[in-house]
This record gives sequence, C-alpha cells and structure tokens, in this order.
Amino acid sequence: MPKIFTKTGDKGETGRFDGTRVPKNDPQMEVQGAIDECNSAIGVARAFVEDEQLDAALKNFQSHLLVAGAEVTNAGNDHALPFITKVEIKRMEGLIDDTEAELEPLTHFILPAGGKASAHLHVARAASRKVERRLVTLRQTAPVNPVLLAYFNRLSDALFVLARLAAKRAGHHDEIWTNPRKP
Repeated sequence: MPKIFTKTGDKGETGRFDGTRVPKNDPQMEVQGAIDECNSAIGVARAFVEDEQLDAALKNFQSHLLVAGAEVTNAGNDHALPFITKVEIKRMEGLIDDTEAELEPLTHFILPAGGKASAHLHVARAASRKVERRLVTLRQTAPVNPVLLAYFNRLSDALFVLARLAAKRAGHHDEIWTNPRKP
C-alpha cells in the first residue's frame, strides 16, 4: 500500500480511477463521500451487534458499498472494476422478506430507537437515503447506473427491517410515534 498521505489533495482536488482530478465537492465526490458515511455508520452499528447472522449481513453491505463507491468514481467505466448488479438487489429483497417474517407487521410509524445496535442501524438507514439524494443530484449532470439508485433504495429498507430485528432480539419493542397534534 502507498503512504496514507500523498499531499495531492491539499489544493481541494481529488483523483478518480481514470487518473483525472476533480474538485473535492464535485457531485461525483459528494456521492462517494455519502457512501463512505453510510459504510462507516454501518460499521458503528456492527460494533453494537451481537448477532452473528445480522453482523454477516451488515459486513456484506459494507463490501457492496466499496463496490458502489468505486462504481461512482469510475468515470471511464473500467470494466475491470466490479459493479452493483440486480443480483445484489434480489438478495437484499430476500433478506428483507426473511427478516419481515420474524417481525410483527407495522401498523404505525415508529421512532428510530430500540437499543444501541438498532439506533445505529437507523442512522445508517438515514445515511443510505442521503446517498440516494446525492445520486439523484449527480444524475442531473452525469450518467448514473439506475441499478445504483435501486440498490440504495433497497438498502434503506433492509437497514430499517434489520434495525427492527436488532431491537426485537435485544428485547426492545418498536416505539410507536404518537402524533403530538392528536388529543
């Protein structure tokens, strides 16, 4: 591995896979940063997860997020790098279905709580929504693989149900939101 500091970004630019340099606030880099935030939030959640099955699913998501980040900054579409595909989305949908089978059906909005692991998974879910928003912004100026948008939409769903599962397995119940405007 090269040195961790290269000083090449000291003037507000960063490099992409194809060797070109762009400003650090380029929409592509904003997506990359949001993906990194989401991945880090999942990492924090994993620090509180004691269930091996749940931890394995989250680790798998983290690996896919590295792929997604590389895909976003792969301006030259270098096919030697991996891409997110519909296969990952289908697997995630299976995980969501399996997880929901273990949970009580939702009948109300819930608060993002339920213990440390669950709360951190809700933060990761919110971070995945941020990635979606950044991808939509990027799509206005550059081509974006539509599979990436679907992936992050599904990831937020998966993190939501996994947060509920983590809460349940930790002995917590869903905290129902009550409308403060209703008597």
